[in-house]
Amino acid sequence: MPRECGRAPNQRTSVRRGFTIVEVLVAIIILTVGLLGLASTAALVTRMIAQGAWSSKASTRATRQLEEFHSRWTGTGCAGAASGSSSSGGFTLNWTVTSAAGGRARQVQLVVTSPTARGTRQDTFYSTIRC
Repeated sequence: MPRECGRAPNQRTSVRRGFTIVEVLVAIIILTVGLLGLASTAALVTRMIAQGAWSSKASTRATRQLEEFHSRWTGTGCAGAASGSSSSGGFTLNWTVTSAAGGRARQVQLVVTSPTARGTRQDTFYSTIRC
């Protein structure tokens, strides 16, 4: 009877299929860590999207206010150009007007303050308006 290399003639071969409990536990741990990382990333992305939307609203408010100043002051010698503030829709706008270009223009600093989940946020915008 021919003998197979490395095996005794009466030795049985057993074929085991499947995974050991250790392999299954390691796979579950790796999967859990991956899912937790995915969940935290999703929360961060959601927060960033909301922050971007709020910044967009603040920028739109500032642009509207600066366009109003531009249409009101241009060609009038900047009559009525003065510092001030207004509030609407949860946003507070504070502007400071200073003379520029030897009195032929006005420099406007506009600060938009808005509430956030962690307090308030301030965005500052600048514009120069010719008189």
